[in-house]
Amino acid sequence: MLLFVMRHGRAEPISKSDETRALTEDGREQVAAVCKERASELAQVKTIWASPFVRTRQTAKIVADIFDLPVEINEVLTGDTPAQAVLDALAEVDEKDFPVLLVSHQPLVGTLVNRLCGSAEELPMGTSTLACLSADVWAWDCAELEWLQHKP
Repeated sequence: MLLFVMRHGRAEPISKSDETRALTEDGREQVAAVCKERASELAQVKTIWASPFVRTRQTAKIVADIFDLPVEINEVLTGDTPAQAVLDALAEVDEKDFPVLLVSHQPLVGTLVNRLCGSAEELPMGTSTLACLSADVWAWDCAELEWLQHKP
């Protein structure tokens, strides 16, 4: 099974509330460029889960519009959620419903990718970074990092 994990695009600086920060124009362009670079792989995605924050919903919408996919807002993907909660949510997904694309924040995306892959070294997950993981079962140290796409 494949799982894609994406960090939102570059966002505006914090002014009033972190939850309401929107993507910058550069952030939108970065997300679209990553989608273009990995179009053949992302075309396999069946659904997108996004955090409820504005910048992740906007990032997910860019991907969804390109690939005509549904987006589900999932509270488990806020940046401070324990990675185990995401793993528990993934365990509820039927194998036939993969690949799923998760769109979230740091530190969650980095922690999730690193723990799933059992990486001893922290993998970089800058804005608009997309990771592709494969596994027979979604459990810690059981996935393989297929590739990591940074903004072009």
